[in-house]
Amino acid sequence: MTLLQKYIHAVKQELPLAQRDDIGRELQSNILDQLDAIREQTGREATEDDVAVALEKLGHPARVAARYMPVAPLVSSELMPAYKLVMSYVLGFVLLMQTLKSATVFLQAEHYKIWQALMQLLAGFVEQATLDFTITTLLFYFFSRSGMLPNWVSNKKWRAQDLPEQEYDWQKIRGSDIITDLSGCAFILLLIGHKLWMSEASLQQLRVDFSPAIAHYLPWMALLLVCSVVFGIWCASQPVWSKLKLQLNMLQNALYAGLFLIFSQLDALIQNTATSTILDLQRLDRGIRLACFAYAAYLLYECVRDGRRFLQLSSAATDSKLPG
Repeated sequence: MTLLQKYIHAVKQELPLAQRDDIGRELQSNILDQLDAIREQTGREATEDDVAVALEKLGHPARVAARYMPVAPLVSSELMPAYKLVMSYVLGFVLLMQTLKSATVFLQAEHYKIWQALMQLLAGFVEQATLDFTITTLLFYFFSRSGMLPNWVSNKKWRAQDLPEQEYDWQKIRGSDIITDLSGCAFILLLIGHKLWMSEASLQQLRVDFSPAIAHYLPWMALLLVCSVVFGIWCASQPVWSKLKLQLNMLQNALYAGLFLIFSQLDALIQNTATSTILDLQRLDRGIRLACFAYAAYLLYECVRDGRRFLQLSSAATDSKLPG
């Protein structure tokens, strides 16, 4: 068996049985054409060394076979946008639930250790996210192979007239921002209403609770969070910043900033429960109040940023109305 025959045979072994002969003949013809070109250039027959050089340029037999039979991805390029969207929501929900679970364990501990809580959160998230990632990928693989895809996944009924007006790159609302905002709102809502969903046994094990000073503001915070969830869902359905969305976002950020500034100035945000205590409560409370102040400052920065963006959109709208 010549070197060329061994190479063709090795390539054919990597191919499906039904296509081995056809692809083998095509590949052999291409290689012989290259050897003929060598003979025309040198004026002699190609040697074994010439054949080896030509085959090495083509690459390993497994790589050559892959060029003829590319591996089909688990999720096709057509479904990739929908897959990324669904996966972002799945991972966001997993992060929310793991954060809530870790926070519950954290508040029931006699001693709090930030790094230990973060490591438990990371380990739980990786474990659950791996399972959900596998399930979501398999579902998309099944639907793509079966052809049973809803219209919102395949985008078959989209219309060019429905494309939004987008003057600036920043007008695109990123899915990660929407997931972060929705997850954060849901987490704080669950934290505020922990007495509604936690069992009696879990409540008795809690070592800290909200202080009376902040309890008066929690209903207003809950109402604002519900409005933010509705606003986030609207942004997810139409992920482009408009003047109205910017105005609403500035309003809610200003209200949040005001509440968090108030929280940062209260004497205490949390207190020991009647049945148990937690060590270093004052240091923990001071850290929370400092975080509230820092977050309020960031929200005020976002208000200024959105104000500038609103002026940009207003200026662009005015220029478009001027006669050319």
